Amino acid sequence: MNWVEMIKLENIGPASIFALAVLVLPLSTQAGSTAKVPEVAMPSAPIVLKSRAIVDDMVVRLNDLFEGLDDPDQSLGQTTIARAPEPGQRVEVGARWLAAVAQAYALPWRPQSRFDKVTVERASQVIEAKRIEAAATDALAKRGVSGNISIVFDTPPIRMHLPTDASPSLAVAGFTYDPTSGRFSGQVVAPAEGPHLARAAITGRAIEMTEIPVLARRIEAGEVIKQRDIEWISTRADRLSRNTVASQDRLLGKTPRRPMRPGEAILSADLRDPVLVEKNSMVTIRLESPRMVLTVQGRALDQGAAGDVIRVMNTKSKTIIDAAVTRSGVVQVYATTLAGIDQEGPK
Repeated sequence: MNWVEMIKLENIGPASIFALAVLVLPLSTQAGSTAKVPEVAMPSAPIVLKSRAIVDDMVVRLNDLFEGLDDPDQSLGQTTIARAPEPGQRVEVGARWLAAVAQAYALPWRPQSRFDKVTVERASQVIEAKRIEAAATDALAKRGVSGNISIVFDTPPIRMHLPTDASPSLAVAGFTYDPTSGRFSGQVVAPAEGPHLARAAITGRAIEMTEIPVLARRIEAGEVIKQRDIEWISTRADRLSRNTVASQDRLLGKTPRRPMRPGEAILSADLRDPVLVEKNSMVTIRLESPRMVLTVQGRALDQGAAGDVIRVMNTKSKTIIDAAVTRSGVVQVYATTLAGIDQEGPK
């Protein structure tokens, strides 16, 4: 088993594995080599294996893995032994490889068990997914796609890692956009100028957003919706139906047909005018003409909101007639139904 097989890789791709394979191990550990390790003064302090090494360079040195390498001229600790992982990535170096390094440089250290290891991590500066999304938004704006839009990626952008000394600037390369479907594709590269040290593919859709009124609290059936019960949210236009309520004027003064939760899109069919006349309640039956107003008491056989035509019964004659609800507890009849009213006289 060679040293590459002894390393457990975490979050590392084929390109980085290849880079690690170009290991600058002491030539005396490689088969067939006759090169000699430079002779240096050995440290007097005990050599202790580190559990974790964070490197800020392209290479790993002896003092990244071991403590106690306080040789007078520092040449031993600064000896390069491996190429570092890619920025933001890490590898675990196992006991057998560490033992080979210690032996090659005549370090007074041996593994305590086969479980000895060092996690080597490359320091980086992180470009968050929000910046990648912003770069895609800017690329869309340059193609005339602006306003209230939302970007929906096919695969959520991942964070990009750059060396700590690199410029964290971004650019979008190879960007394409189809205005018919709203689909786009391209690559975000960093830094924006010079050699690109990191890149991320982006594909997805640009979707129009719209503001709609919703309930700010739970409203029960029969409750009248007031201004303080309404708030606005931004939502995807492609998820709304033609019957979605888009104006608060269509909410004010209405009541839900069923209990409704806050924050939900509301359909016109979910609403109705408030009930002004309850079933079996006593009502005033009213007839108006240019010369007089007649009223009589009745009982509502249906419930109704403003403008609804319901059945009412004259409590004296027991006659059932149709009447339109005008306000709370009051219904209006027409001249053709006058015969069904037991008149009490003009009012």
